[in-house]
Parts: sequence; structure tokens; C-alpha cells
Amino acid sequence: MNHSLLLQGPKVQLLNQLLFFDEGLASFLSGYYPEPGPERLLVERILKQYTSVVESILQTFSMTSLQSCALIGSHVTVSYPDEGDFVESYTIVFPGEADPDRNYISFLSPMGMQLLMAKPRETLELEIPSGTLSVYVQDIRYHCSEISD
Repeated sequence: MNHSLLLQGPKVQLLNQLLFFDEGLASFLSGYYPEPGPERLLVERILKQYTSVVESILQTFSMTSLQSCALIGSHVTVSYPDEGDFVESYTIVFPGEADPDRNYISFLSPMGMQLLMAKPRETLELEIPSGTLSVYVQDIRYHCSEISD
């Protein structure tokens, strides 16, 4: 199997994400955060950091670099050590693709924002309405929804 052909889809998806955030970040942010404020500034800062991470991954593009951290399009498997190692998987997606029934979470959701750029085998303390929740990132797999030519 030619792995370079398999990687074309994810590479195109990541390039499209960079293009989207480069050309449409202000419009995107205005759609979700119409008023200036700390939440919008936080999201803008995270997305700038995210685009730097994606640029870095594209420079050394390989299956290994795709699994190095949680990206928009990543399937993230986490366990909850305080809950008897209960395991769940989420796919981080754009807001319009979110589907809680399929565990597709928006990167703008509280959990999505906190999982974005997480690394495999990392323990995170997620802020949730009732306090903090410890999660262990077991695995990250980039999910390519459509292979591009």
C-alpha cells in the first residue's frame, strides 16, 4: 500500500484548515463571538497557536506527525482515571460538523478547546462546570473524512 497516497487527504485537509484560518479568521470569530471580549481573545490566541502547530506538522509531514497532537479532525481516545479508567473517544471537528450522538465535538466547545493540541499519554485537568476532571489521553488518530486527489 502506498502510504504517500493515504497521506494526501490529511495533508490537503490541514492545508485547507490553514487557508481557512488565514483568510477567514476574523469572519469566523465574528460569527461565534460578535462582541470583543476575553473569550474571543482566548479563542483567537488558541487558533493562532493551533495554526503554528499545523504548520510545523506539515513541515515534517508523516503518519507519526499526524498523531503527535490532537488536531481538528483527530479522533482522541481518553480515559478517566478517577472514574475507574472509563474510556471514551471523541472526534474534534468544526462547529458545523458537531454531532454529540457520534461523539463529534466542536473545537469551540469547552472540552474540544481543552483537548485541542493535547498530546498522547498526557494527563489533562479539564475545567468543567462542576470543577475539574482528570483525563488521560490514550491515543490520537487523525481521521480523514474524505481522501482528496
